[in-house]
Amino acid sequence: MKNCFLTGLLLLVLSCTFGQPASPDLHYKFYKGTSVLQDRIFYLFTLLERVPGLPQLMNKDSTLIALRNTYAQRVAHPVSSGDLTASLQFSSSTINEVSGAFLTLLQQHPKEMERLLSEMRGSGLFQLYAGKTDAAFLSLAWKDAADGVNYILNAYTNGKGLRYPVIDSATYYVLSPAYRTMVQRVMEQAVEKQPDLFFQPSLQVALGLLELNRRDEAVRYEPLSGTNEEAYKQIKKTDWNKYPYTAMLILGASPVAKETISETGKSRCRTGAELYRKGMAPFIIVSGGHVRPVGTQYSEAVEMKKYLVNELKIPASAVMVDPYARHTTTNVRNAVRIVWQSGIPANKRMMCVSDVMHIAYVNSPMFTQRCTTELGYMPAADIKQADLYFLSFLPDLRSLQVNVFDPLDP
Repeated sequence: MKNCFLTGLLLLVLSCTFGQPASPDLHYKFYKGTSVLQDRIFYLFTLLERVPGLPQLMNKDSTLIALRNTYAQRVAHPVSSGDLTASLQFSSSTINEVSGAFLTLLQQHPKEMERLLSEMRGSGLFQLYAGKTDAAFLSLAWKDAADGVNYILNAYTNGKGLRYPVIDSATYYVLSPAYRTMVQRVMEQAVEKQPDLFFQPSLQVALGLLELNRRDEAVRYEPLSGTNEEAYKQIKKTDWNKYPYTAMLILGASPVAKETISETGKSRCRTGAELYRKGMAPFIIVSGGHVRPVGTQYSEAVEMKKYLVNELKIPASAVMVDPYARHTTTNVRNAVRIVWQSGIPANKRMMCVSDVMHIAYVNSPMFTQRCTTELGYMPAADIKQADLYFLSFLPDLRSLQVNVFDPLDP
C-alpha cells in the first residue's frame, strides 16, 4: 500500500514539473566511461559517474547511500544456492525509491541536475522521452536503465526472459556448475572494483556477464565514424538536390551455414547496385550484424559491403555499414541513426531495398506493430512503396533511443 501511495505521489509531482524539451545535438560530445560497453548500453550511468558534481550529490542523499550499501553487501555476499544475481536486480520499489531521490536532487540542486538533463537531451539516446518534463524524462530514463540491468542479469544467469533466445542466449549452459562458478568470479571482480555509487554493483555484474559470454557485438565496430570514414567524408561534398533519395538501405539476410554471405544477401545487393547506378541515391547503407549461425565471426553488413565493392564495383566511399542490426526492425532503426550521425539530411526521404516479400512485410501493419512492441515507436515515417523491390520513408529521430532490452544491439 505504501509503495502504491509513493508511486502515485511521484507521478503527480512528475506531471507538475516543467522542463524545456531539446532536440538532439548533431555535434554532441559523448562522455567516455571505464567501459565502452557501458557507454553504449547504459549511457545514463556513464553520465551519473562523469558529470562533474553528480557522484558527490548522490553520495550525500540518504536513500542512495542506503541502496549503495545494500547492493555492495549483496554482491560481496551472494546467496549460496539458487539464483546468484536475483538480489542484485532492481525491484519496482527500488526503482521508485531512486526516482524519488532523483526528484529531490532535481528540486534541491537544480544547477547540477540541469547539466545532467542537458547532456541527456543533447545525446539523443533518450529521444523517446524528449517531450516529457525534466522529472519524467529522468525518471523514465532511470527505469529503462534499471530494467536493462535486470534483463541482462536474468538472461545471462538463468537463461530466462530473452526476447530472442535462439540468437541472443548465453554462450555456455547457464545451469551447469562450471558456469555458476564463472558467475561467482564475475561477482568477485565487481567487489574488487570497489563500487562507490548505488547502481555500480549490479551494473558491473551485468557487464561482466556479457563479457563472460563474449557478447560484445554492440561495440565490435565502434566508432562507426571510423568504420564508415570514407563515406562520411564524401557526404560533405554531396549535392542532395541531384538525387531523389538521400540514402539506400539494403536489408541483410543471414547465411544458413558456413558461407560468409547468403545468396539472398547477394541478390539484394545486386538490386541495390542497379538502383544506385540509376542515380536513385548517392549512398548505400548495408545492414546486418553477427546473427546466424550463432557465434558467427561474420557480420552480414561487412560481407555485403565487400560484395558490393569487390564484385559489383560500387565505390567504397558510397557504402556505409551497419554491422549491428539483428532484425528488420533494427535494420531500419540503425540506418536512421547512421543518416543522422553522418550528417545526411534527416528531413528528406531515404530508400529501403530488399526482395519482394520482405518489402511487402516492411510496408505492412504487422511490421508497424512489431516495431511498436519491440522499440516503442515506428522508425520509418510516411512509408511509400514505389516499386516491388523498394520503398521510401522519412527517418524518425526517435530511432536514436537506446533499447536496453537488446544489449547486443542497443
